[in-house]
Amino acid sequence: MTFVLLLFTLITQVFTSPSIGDTLPKPVEEFWFWNQTDLPRNGITRSGDFKKMEDLRVDYQIPMISSFGINQPISGVYKPFEVSEDFFSNPFAIEFLILDHVNQPVGMDAIWTDGSSPQLIFLLYDNKIQLKGKQGENWISKSQPAAYWKKYWTHIIISFDGIKSTVFVQGEKTMELDANILKNTGNFYLRSFLTNEPYMQLHDFLKQTALYQGSMDSGMINERFDKIKNQIESGKLFPDKFHLMAGPYLSHIQENAAQIVWETDEPSKSTVHFGEKLPLVEKKAAISSESAINSIVLTGLDAGTTYYYQVEMESDQGEKTMTPVLTFQTVKLKNEPFLFGIISDTESRPHINHRVGEMLWDERPDFLIHLGDLSDGGKKDHKFEWTMEYFQGIGPLTSRIPIATVPGNGDADLFWYSQYHPQTGEKGYYRFDYGEASLWMLNSNLKKELQSGGKQYNWLKEELANSSSKWKFVVLHHAPYTSDEDDYGNTWAGPGNQGDTQLKDLVQLMESYKVDMVFYGHLHTYMRSHLIKGDKVDVENGVTYIQAGGTGGNLEDNAPTRTWFAAKNFRGFHYCTVQVVGEKLELRTYDLTGGMIDFYSKFSKK
Repeated sequence: MTFVLLLFTLITQVFTSPSIGDTLPKPVEEFWFWNQTDLPRNGITRSGDFKKMEDLRVDYQIPMISSFGINQPISGVYKPFEVSEDFFSNPFAIEFLILDHVNQPVGMDAIWTDGSSPQLIFLLYDNKIQLKGKQGENWISKSQPAAYWKKYWTHIIISFDGIKSTVFVQGEKTMELDANILKNTGNFYLRSFLTNEPYMQLHDFLKQTALYQGSMDSGMINERFDKIKNQIESGKLFPDKFHLMAGPYLSHIQENAAQIVWETDEPSKSTVHFGEKLPLVEKKAAISSESAINSIVLTGLDAGTTYYYQVEMESDQGEKTMTPVLTFQTVKLKNEPFLFGIISDTESRPHINHRVGEMLWDERPDFLIHLGDLSDGGKKDHKFEWTMEYFQGIGPLTSRIPIATVPGNGDADLFWYSQYHPQTGEKGYYRFDYGEASLWMLNSNLKKELQSGGKQYNWLKEELANSSSKWKFVVLHHAPYTSDEDDYGNTWAGPGNQGDTQLKDLVQLMESYKVDMVFYGHLHTYMRSHLIKGDKVDVENGVTYIQAGGTGGNLEDNAPTRTWFAAKNFRGFHYCTVQVVGEKLELRTYDLTGGMIDFYSKFSKK
């Protein structure tokens, strides 16, 4: 069969096929499912022609196939490739790259059908892979090292040489499929099973798929898997084109300055164009460096003013890319009302991060605080948890709304955290002010430093002693008080500690200097405390503690009986807003439907 006869109606390609060596065929079609979500309406933040997974969805009913262990309905049916009817009767290979980083049973399967007799090619569900081969069914569980690379990734290639079909998982031959499966003309369809994860779409699970003309032998497939591994290690979204991997995002905003950070897949020459209106007439070039992570501070700005900005980037090879025109607002003057959002423990659910981002965008907060665990463990060897998860989910929001962060235990080595958040300092703690409020951002991974006489403790003590701010907020990751069931002792077997005992000195320090509120995450539930001082409710002089760890981490639960300090408990994904108007503060906490689950107000102690 000639190549001309194999031509089909092309779906718009995401990018030019990668150069993957002389021994490997180039894909006929390939899709990478990054940058699938953005802010709604006029708030778009991402440029480029990205193929959307939803464009591949079809209204096609495939007769149900008995698939072991699936207890949920089909979320969607997708046809990734439009080919001639006899394309699959000739040698071909088809590839899938899957990121499975949630704790609920979800998955997808690949179905081959000629319209009447669907056949299961593979099923990946609930951290297991099901293959139906010549010797019957075979399951590979997540506990087997061959099944998941870097704990969460699965790479599958099915190669048909004209006679037999072979499945390769993580570059290794796993099973020869039943010879009858691909004997007739037909097509591939994908089905998703995602209802156990609210707001999850197939693009959150399947990150890449490709179709190759001609079969691939084991050596070629090993070579291909090595290239996939190298790409994931580097955190690159696309293998061969100049692109943004992170940002741009607003990491520090002041009355007269703004810091913007972004990362390209290779070092680049970059310029930020900005101004108070269009067209943008001012510009500032980023200082050249060997790092692909760029940071620039715009100075000489006016307080409480909306600015427009656009980042222009060029690689050493002359490839160019440019963001849409984005916006930010500098810090308002001290006597003006302001509102900030609170998120935490974004971890491994970009779909939840994005939903929270949509909700907060509608609120238009002046800034965000993040209470730690931006990633689920994005340390030096897990960069993909930043570029392929964190920035995929919350990135659109932070390109328009500035964010201030503290490190959690998932970010504890500070390797990527400090590079992505240069304003946080070498040890990850700092202070910033907004209006008549001061926020002290702590690194509670260094607990000894937060005990009496410790470096952070002494720094905070001096800061609080010298502060004349009307509102005093302390932000950290770990919990001074919590209703959690088992992180500080199993409350189903005994009383537990109801918080981190290593933070007791810090609690006393904050009480003695009349801190208004303490914000933290770590536990993936919501809790607001009564006003507390000296381990007792004190409605006149106490501190309010807010645990708001519900923006993406695996949900946790509360102790079997109510803790003495809890004013409100909630189990579910959530976010908060805090509005300050002069002497009055209002806290609101919402679930992901927009329903308000908590409201609290207080007046300044000063």
